[in-house]
Amino acid sequence: MTRALAGEVERYPWYHTLELGDGVVTAGMFDHRPVLRHYPLPEDLSGLRCLDVGTMDGFWAFEMERRGAREVVAVDAPDPQALDWPASLRDTAEKTLDETKEERFALAHRALGSRVERVPRSVYGLDPEQLGSFDLVFCGDLLVHLRDPVGALERIHGVCAGSAVVANPIARFGLLDRRPLAQLDGIDEFGWWTTNLAGLVRMVRAAGFSQVEPSPSFKLPFASGGRWEGLRGVVHARV
Repeated sequence: MTRALAGEVERYPWYHTLELGDGVVTAGMFDHRPVLRHYPLPEDLSGLRCLDVGTMDGFWAFEMERRGAREVVAVDAPDPQALDWPASLRDTAEKTLDETKEERFALAHRALGSRVERVPRSVYGLDPEQLGSFDLVFCGDLLVHLRDPVGALERIHGVCAGSAVVANPIARFGLLDRRPLAQLDGIDEFGWWTTNLAGLVRMVRAAGFSQVEPSPSFKLPFASGGRWEGLRGVVHARV
């Protein structure tokens, strides 16, 4: 059984490092296990209905389930071609991680015996009439890939009845870093607006959240180094 699971796991490139049991661990681009303490998620989520936005392989959805959430819904955009790819990368970008994310999630879901519900839905399509409301919403490293991050945060706010944890890559701007600032790409990289921590706070507040508390920034290692290895900012927001 373990050998069969390991063989299935090796068929895919993985975004998240996931422990699937019996010593089987996915070789993810990002391993959040050593930095979990930096994310302001309650240790006990008993009785809460939770949402993971941009779930990919499902690390955060499964983590919230592990912490006792009574219900976890995980959403992700169903069509890789419909993502906010910059025009210059639309036809040439490496998209294998998005093309197989549903299969990878299903594999992990089965291996973990999970009850998380995965819903094919873009962050822009979050609708309280269709999904209901959630006590806790988690959104990790998604905003940097969106042309309209504030609009996405407004949709998150619309389904949030309690609090949200929002994490994103951040930049530093030297002597000006206390001001809310952002740099724009959208040409050479699949990254649009990269803010500093003050900018991330400002975007979340602009979406309608009343209390926004930043946590100290930290470094999230990337398996092969490079562009996405670097600082992460995290905020805890209340409606």
